[in-house]
Amino acid sequence: MKNNNFIKYGIFAGALALGVSCTNLDEQIIDATAISNADPDAVLTSAYNGLRQFQPQDGIFAVQEVTTDFVIVPTRAGDWGDGGAWLQDHFHTWDANSREVNTAWRQMLSSVYNCDLALAIQGIPADKKAAAQFLKAYYYYNAIDLYGQVPYREAGSSPDDFPKVWDSPTATAEIIMLLEEALPNLPAKTASDPSVASKDAAHFLLAKIYLNKAVFDSPTHTGFNANNVGNMNKVIEHVDAISAATTLAPDYWDNFKPANNTSAELIFTAKNIVGVAMGGINTRWYMGNHYNQIPSGWNGFSVLQEYYDKFDPTDRRILNDDPAIINTFGSPLGMRIGQQYDKGGVVALTTRAQNGSLPLDFQSDPAGLPASGLITSSNWLERWGIRPQKYIPDAANLDRPENDYVLFRYADALLMKAEAIVRGGSSSTDVASIAALLQDRQGITTPINLSTISDIDHARATELWEEGWRRNDMIRFGTYTTARATMTNTDAYRVLLPVPTSALLNPNVKQNPGYN
Repeated sequence: MKNNNFIKYGIFAGALALGVSCTNLDEQIIDATAISNADPDAVLTSAYNGLRQFQPQDGIFAVQEVTTDFVIVPTRAGDWGDGGAWLQDHFHTWDANSREVNTAWRQMLSSVYNCDLALAIQGIPADKKAAAQFLKAYYYYNAIDLYGQVPYREAGSSPDDFPKVWDSPTATAEIIMLLEEALPNLPAKTASDPSVASKDAAHFLLAKIYLNKAVFDSPTHTGFNANNVGNMNKVIEHVDAISAATTLAPDYWDNFKPANNTSAELIFTAKNIVGVAMGGINTRWYMGNHYNQIPSGWNGFSVLQEYYDKFDPTDRRILNDDPAIINTFGSPLGMRIGQQYDKGGVVALTTRAQNGSLPLDFQSDPAGLPASGLITSSNWLERWGIRPQKYIPDAANLDRPENDYVLFRYADALLMKAEAIVRGGSSSTDVASIAALLQDRQGITTPINLSTISDIDHARATELWEEGWRRNDMIRFGTYTTARATMTNTDAYRVLLPVPTSALLNPNVKQNPGYN
């Protein structure tokens, strides 16, 4: 019976056991005899470990960022070909068998499963139950954002039955219920450890859900730019409920340094411990850096010129040229453009000898990137593209660093509040004062104006680059399927990803529109 249950789930999740869910949150349908005596801490640790899946450059991160106007992963001769997977992401030509579509599906639903194991433990303490509910809500939020549907089981149903499916509006309501039930039993944010689920994190996620609720309440996610005043007031309510212990960091880079857990701005993170194999945050410096840079990278991800041009080029958010950075890494961190240098910032780097030992001068000249995304010219092969590097590497621990991976931070919460006000929500705060708070940080030279929806879009793009929100934002602003310099596919249905082919073996699952 138990094996059959896992098989049914495996079919739905794409050959991976996936989560169960109850319409009555007090009832459980997982085999209690198997886990009633389980250690809640151990099971909850597995649920938290699902957050590690947000850190690598593939899967969830790829569909949230590579599919947008932020970055492209060009094929450089034979490098980064991967069967065309990266270019499918950026060109919006994916299908139900595409790599990242399937990877993100498995990542989210396996994480839901681990949350449900924790929730099925008899007598689980209230605080641990609340943490599992919060994590489940977060994983479900991402599944709804990407696929517009999630699996569930009715309380008391047979484990031999295929899971049923909530559509986007129903799942959104269920996620809100989970968070509201969890909130009273979640702790206050833990100082210097934002990786613990907290009341602040729950308020942030509720604000995010209400901000996107008009989109999520549309089964096809086409509720763009909807100004539902009730939803916007909820956004403001939950942002205002975030505790006074959470404040903006005076320096943007405090949020991305190796000891970033000490930043009061961070609300929720995926924890990494120095010297311990945890998540794949090291991919954030390897994925874009050239082979000859420090750290030596994989020469892949490149920021698009149109995105870079949103910034004043001296803005500290994309140009961290602190002496310690230059001494250790040679060139500024942020969006790495122009001639690159060896550590110390004096000796100019070049491309590899087989490609001409040319000056390693990162540019995104359109002439260097064919419409196919395949670069073959030796002139551009190694140096096309502005390179993103948002996290400061721990030079002594490149592969097992301490940097926590940022999931929620207060600057995002303030921008959500500003957007809610512009969309008609009521607040005693005006958007000019929020803009002033964000502007009044070290080295922010790009003007921040929050007066219109277009201003909000620009402010979010410049503040939150590479943090996994760009796709979500573009869909809400109605620009995700708009043609741009490197993407001409305007299929409106691509605001949702297709359900993986293997999941369609469950007769309750219906493929998303446009992919049949």
